[in-house]
Amino acid sequence: MLLVRASIRDPIMCFSCLWGPDFINFMMRTLRFYMAVVLLAGSPLAVASGATPNDYVRLEVRPAPALMRPGASGVIEFHFFPADGIHVNADPPVQFSLDSAVTVIISGKPVMTTDPATGYLSTGVPVKQEISLPRSSNARQVTVKGTVTYFYCSDSEGWCNRQKERVEFTITLKP
Repeated sequence: MLLVRASIRDPIMCFSCLWGPDFINFMMRTLRFYMAVVLLAGSPLAVASGATPNDYVRLEVRPAPALMRPGASGVIEFHFFPADGIHVNADPPVQFSLDSAVTVIISGKPVMTTDPATGYLSTGVPVKQEISLPRSSNARQVTVKGTVTYFYCSDSEGWCNRQKERVEFTITLKP
């Protein structure tokens, strides 16, 4: 009787060697390759979710006025500066949310100006969010921390992304 040893190189004769050392080594190499692909592919996901600064739209936040009395109201201005070929969407609208520990009150929704020719956010006019300070504010300065959420798109490539950008600014209180 003739005995034939099957190997991974001969798939027809390899039915009996599925869990042999050659097969296990092959599967381990394959597994290592796909793990590396998944880890490398996962890194752009962190960029798209807003973990790093946005390379396509620069955002500046300015409180107006920078000096406020306790109990008074003011406006926060969000200035968007998109790169060439990028636009900021007006729908869904820009959103501003405060961290829970902040002593500033948001009044209403952000006021946005839409470009009538394109329907996109007019970046020449800032988005304005009305805020107020409680009468009980007794600090000399209030540091406001929050998140601005907006959507931007590429005109030429056809993709869109949501951006969550952390913002921080200081309001000085008048006595």
